Amino acid sequence: MTATIVCRAAQRADAPAYRRYVAECGEAGLPLYQVAQFDPDGWLQSLLHHAEGHQLPMGYPPTTTYFALEKGEILGALRLRHGDNPATRAWLGHIGYETRPSRRGEGVARTLLLWLQQHVLTSPVLISCDETNRASLKIIESANGQWLDRRYHAGDNCWVRFYRISPSGWQPA
Repeated sequence: MTATIVCRAAQRADAPAYRRYVAECGEAGLPLYQVAQFDPDGWLQSLLHHAEGHQLPMGYPPTTTYFALEKGEILGALRLRHGDNPATRAWLGHIGYETRPSRRGEGVARTLLLWLQQHVLTSPVLISCDETNRASLKIIESANGQWLDRRYHAGDNCWVRFYRISPSGWQPA
């Protein structure tokens, strides 16, 4: 990745770039964006509310969305769920991310995850991945993800691998 990538929490001012990001991700068939494309501005506002712990989907912990940006364009998004609940422990994990389809294979998700480890995480978190998603598995492993186990997720009809991701330089007490 080049040094021009900036990672930071989502902001209201990202709305124009987020509309373009949502359109591309929705057109590519990413499920989350199939819904978001109907009202990207409202969806972004919901993400900002979720970071504050407001208007959360039932059973979800507060969730901060971070963007990787280059020249004001969103290249990828990462969601960090704060706290633990049955969903994060059973299948969801604390981290979810995706890369803009036209920018896949350029290290965007890896950059976001490594930035999160260096600048945001203060303790280990769980991350899960469909075990057929080889690109995501490589990203998790490059971030020194510690494999925990494999679980079947009936809702998505797939096997999911669970890992623990720690902050950079984190040492257990």
